[in-house]
Amino acid sequence: MVKKKETKQEETKEIKFYTEELKKSKTINEDTVKIISFIIIAIIVIGLLIGLFYINGKYVTKDKYQDATTTTTVEAVYDDTQVIVDDMFNKSTDDYYVVAYDKSDVDGKFIYDSSLYFANDKIKLYKLDLTNAMNKMHYNKEKAENLNTTNKKDINFTTSTLLVFKKGKVAEVITNKDDIVKKLNTK
Repeated sequence: MVKKKETKQEETKEIKFYTEELKKSKTINEDTVKIISFIIIAIIVIGLLIGLFYINGKYVTKDKYQDATTTTTVEAVYDDTQVIVDDMFNKSTDDYYVVAYDKSDVDGKFIYDSSLYFANDKIKLYKLDLTNAMNKMHYNKEKAENLNTTNKKDINFTTSTLLVFKKGKVAEVITNKDDIVKKLNTK
């Protein structure tokens, strides 16, 4: 047996890489489509909300887009000298006056203005506005005047009047403008 001598040959091989550009996909992948859809839907929803706020402010509540000069806030003031017909008999057991007036009437306006300057420490003056909704059923120029009653339902004013109360009852009724002003100016 003869041994053959083996020779090893090393072969060196070079590895070569070939790169080739892949075809670009002209379609958008699924994730990108979802993101774009979400953005479009969000923009539409925000636009609708802004539109609803605008419509609500302009047409429903009418608080927005209004003229700033039309909105005024007035502090509520309580005037204990104002009375209504139903309460004018129950004010006091002392002497007091009730001046009934209609400011839309020239004489009533004059009597009201005169009552503002009334100053008497012994006698209290109450004002009764005949145009007040609570007093309107007791103010009728067409009906006969009835002021000497203690029944509140039968009372009817036809003009501006001064009622003089003594011990909770009507003691004097004055309907003449000059007499009312004279009575209010006496001390």
